[in-house]
Amino acid sequence: MTAAVNRKGTFVLSDPEPTRESGMDKQNVMRLRINRIALVQELRVEHILNHLIDTQVLSEEDLKKIHAGSSHSDKARILVDLLPGKGQHIDWYRSFREALQNPEAAQDIKKRYRLLVDFLDNTVIHRPNSQQSKFSELPNPRKDSFKLPKYDPLPNIKANGQAQNVLILDDERKQDEKEDNSLREVDEKDEKISMWSGTFEKTNDSVTLVKGYFQQWIPTPDNFRSLLTVPQEHLHQLGRSSDPADREQLEHETRALERIKKLEIVTVLARRKMLPTGFELCMCDIVQEIFKEPQYYHLYFKYLKSLEANDVNLLQDIVTSFYSVLKSNTKQARNSESVKHFTSLAFQLIDFMTEYGYYTDAEKVMSVLMQFLSESHHLDIWMTKYRGYVKLMHLRNRNYNFLSASQAYQYAVEMTWQIKMMSFGQNIINEGELQNELSHMLLELGSINPAYSWAQSALKAIQETDKVVVVNTLCNAVMAFCARWQVKKAEKLAIYATQFAHHHFGKRNPLYLKALLHLCHFSTEFKQDESGLQLAMYTLSTAKKIYCCDTIELAFAHRAASKALMVCQRFDTEKYYYHAYEGLRIARRILTEDHPMLYLFLHTSASALQWKAFHASKESQDRTLALAEGEARKALELVIQHYGEVSLRTAQVYSLLGQVYSKMDRLQVAEDMLQTSVALMKLCQPSTSYFRLLAAATLGTFYKITEKPKECIMILRVVVDSIASMLYTQDSPGVYMKWVHTCFENLIHTLQSLNINKQVDATQIQLSHWLRDNPRLETVVSMTTLHEAPCSLEVFMGEFNSWEKRTKKALNFVKEAKTGDNQQ
Repeated sequence: MTAAVNRKGTFVLSDPEPTRESGMDKQNVMRLRINRIALVQELRVEHILNHLIDTQVLSEEDLKKIHAGSSHSDKARILVDLLPGKGQHIDWYRSFREALQNPEAAQDIKKRYRLLVDFLDNTVIHRPNSQQSKFSELPNPRKDSFKLPKYDPLPNIKANGQAQNVLILDDERKQDEKEDNSLREVDEKDEKISMWSGTFEKTNDSVTLVKGYFQQWIPTPDNFRSLLTVPQEHLHQLGRSSDPADREQLEHETRALERIKKLEIVTVLARRKMLPTGFELCMCDIVQEIFKEPQYYHLYFKYLKSLEANDVNLLQDIVTSFYSVLKSNTKQARNSESVKHFTSLAFQLIDFMTEYGYYTDAEKVMSVLMQFLSESHHLDIWMTKYRGYVKLMHLRNRNYNFLSASQAYQYAVEMTWQIKMMSFGQNIINEGELQNELSHMLLELGSINPAYSWAQSALKAIQETDKVVVVNTLCNAVMAFCARWQVKKAEKLAIYATQFAHHHFGKRNPLYLKALLHLCHFSTEFKQDESGLQLAMYTLSTAKKIYCCDTIELAFAHRAASKALMVCQRFDTEKYYYHAYEGLRIARRILTEDHPMLYLFLHTSASALQWKAFHASKESQDRTLALAEGEARKALELVIQHYGEVSLRTAQVYSLLGQVYSKMDRLQVAEDMLQTSVALMKLCQPSTSYFRLLAAATLGTFYKITEKPKECIMILRVVVDSIASMLYTQDSPGVYMKWVHTCFENLIHTLQSLNINKQVDATQIQLSHWLRDNPRLETVVSMTTLHEAPCSLEVFMGEFNSWEKRTKKALNFVKEAKTGDNQQ
């Protein structure tokens, strides 16, 4: 046959999980023979027999033969001898390998069994008619008449030429056929035809054409077997669903699976040194295809995690390759095209790693990139440097490294000043994203008022064209407005963020999930109703569909569900504890034990354990409270380590510990903890801070329960007077809050118990005024409302800031009136 003419730079791959071919059983038998000693010595048949029985590899007669062995080694030897005799109608080798991967044994034994699987997988068996002989320049022993023609090497690569390490994969067949009619579509079960100039016999061997610094055919390893775990049930659910969003996700899931399979093969070839000199994995075309679609990054996470479970880290291989490319091209740092190329790749890689949760590694890549950029002084990369510093600050914020985030902010400000000093730089820079990161950092550090101000500035600076930045800024603003107890505005922001994310990104996107989580936070803090509980459950189901694996976002969704169940007093089942436990379990699996983010999940888990103890029997109550104390103590260690002794987070955890100890009847310790919380709040929060008032109200309630009326009255009087004084100021939330009402009632009841009737009347008047000016938040946010098409950002911000505009107009009117009086 005449070989087709190959399109320049093609990369032809076989299916990562090929159907069984002739001779495969012989290879599997050889694998068992070569590794026989290791299998007999290490294998305990009781660890894998159940799986082999379930897959119908072994019969009852086989079991009798195996159990007839006099020792563990004899039984293993009998099993190894039985398996090859099962024939081609039973896939005995696949079942045996799966059983070794998932033995019914302890964790340390599982690790030893993984070594057995590695021995089997890495057993290279050369067949007589393998690619090694077919693509050598020596004559084929069986076919003396066939000789490979010799080819001249390709021309040398010029320094200013395009990147050469590009692998173009066969999922572009249709387009390629239109261009040069050179490739034919190969079905999964078809025999593969080697495409080379010359005439060859048909072969079942798969080959790979690699475009590196020269063009070369590479045989795919004979013993390659994919380690990917395909979530069949997840894909089947999407396929059975009538929801258009699920059907659309299934299409993207299918494409993502095809790409990750190809990436796995390329990585295997790279690891086994089977690719040409000069090839770099990060420049591979399949990697470029994945990176250029950030809206689908999350679809690859479950596959990356399944490979990591088998000690294969594709992302780390890509990062290592990126370092190699960057290092080999540092001399080209003065070339603007080179800078653009590497920065584009770096930003894509960093964004992928950030979404995956590799904050520390992403920060390292960004630091290397900024060092690379520092060697170039072209004016056209100034904006790139500015973007780099903003992204570096974002990474450090996500990793709770606030000191380093502050340094990145300073670098970004210096770059801003440098750009604005130029005549062309006055209007090219938008500081909204930087202001948003600053607001986020200050909010985490407990500087509520500055964070609130910077969030407002960021909202005014963002532009609707950058939709990702819009969603991130809106979500951060929700947190800032909630912290300032600007309840109505926080609700508007949360609803609009969800509508905007749904409209522009759809229901199966992490940004939509992020907006939902922030809406759940608002609902749990202020509404605490049935609609908020339904929203939290919907958010959890959405997170499961989006990721289909353990991610930190799924952990936050479980946490939101737990908090919603607790504030709605749903203690008839232990679902509230289950979701708190799941959130903590996932967070511990992803984060290190000393990561500051872990304190959020520990705090929620300790709260759930409190309620579980309250509804438990006397026998298990003490044990449950001890668990709550342990997790609260661990949370306290983390916040002190990362936020300091005097901080908002530390004060909040002390308050939690005080509540736990009060339920343990350790009243003196509980009082000390609650007093410490109030003292820390006074040091780090202004007098109008609702966090400070809430901590004081918790201490006052404790005094009421422990029958210390004088202390109760002294504390609660300060709280209600402060709330009453804010009724007609900007600091007033303007809506009903249950804890404030409870605070008034506790003070009134305590005053009545001491017959201080005059103060009782005054406090009741204060309460009536507060109830009149702070009605319940009756708005019901349905899913229909959340999925409505949003207005433009400009229109929303105009309506959102209407109160501010009216205030400025009134102030200007007063100022003009005063000026007129002075002139007269």
